[in-house]
Amino acid sequence: MFIFVLPISGRANERRFGYTYETSVLPLGAKEIEIWNTDRRGRDYFYNRLDQRIEYEFGVAKNLMSAFYLNYTSKTKDDNENAPGGNKSNSFEASISSEWKYKLSDRVADPFGFAVYGEGTLATDEFELEGKLIFDKQIHNTLFAFNLSGEYESASDIVNGKEIISEEVKVETSLGAAYIFSNGFGTGFELRNETIFVDQSIEHSSIFGGVTLSYSTEAWWATVSFLPQITSFKGESPGSQLNLNEFEKFHTRLLLSFHI
Repeated sequence: MFIFVLPISGRANERRFGYTYETSVLPLGAKEIEIWNTDRRGRDYFYNRLDQRIEYEFGVAKNLMSAFYLNYTSKTKDDNENAPGGNKSNSFEASISSEWKYKLSDRVADPFGFAVYGEGTLATDEFELEGKLIFDKQIHNTLFAFNLSGEYESASDIVNGKEIISEEVKVETSLGAAYIFSNGFGTGFELRNETIFVDQSIEHSSIFGGVTLSYSTEAWWATVSFLPQITSFKGESPGSQLNLNEFEKFHTRLLLSFHI
């Protein structure tokens, strides 16, 4: 179920892409509430997943912002992934996160915008650390953005009475281009590659790509991106060019943000 809230007056700090970050930061003292809904569905077996995030963002100093947020994930899938069509099970996960972003150059005033980003996530049975390099450039009404990200994840599980620790490293690149109209609407596209390493070997790698639409006002902004999986380089499902074991066929993300 998607989460919605009423707009709040003020000035918002909009994003034009659902997955690709931009270098812009909130000024000192500014605050926003940002709400994420990411729908992921379609695997070799029945699988639906909804990731939700409620984020409180605030400007810490000049060119520096931070955020704290609550994450909630719900999954519905076949109990037996090797024999689809049986009973389905539901699972729920919750975690907390903190992010920091520092802008070193501006996408309009400088040759290109550049920012560094760090994020940590903690749950009862896992934790994640993520770093991101963010580049963007705005030329008149056209915006380009590129991200290079690295993420480390450690998770624990109990198997036959013993605790098993699993670790993986994810490397992600994303590219976005959008045209921003004078009435606040924007349209563009995104491409992203997600690669997962286990024991220093590539286990899964796929490319996603699709359209993004956005709208912004002085009080709030909204962005939606639809990125289906295009092809896989590693871990393809039998008889398919897609990896539908680790990744989903369709990703849709809706972002809503309001100045407070």
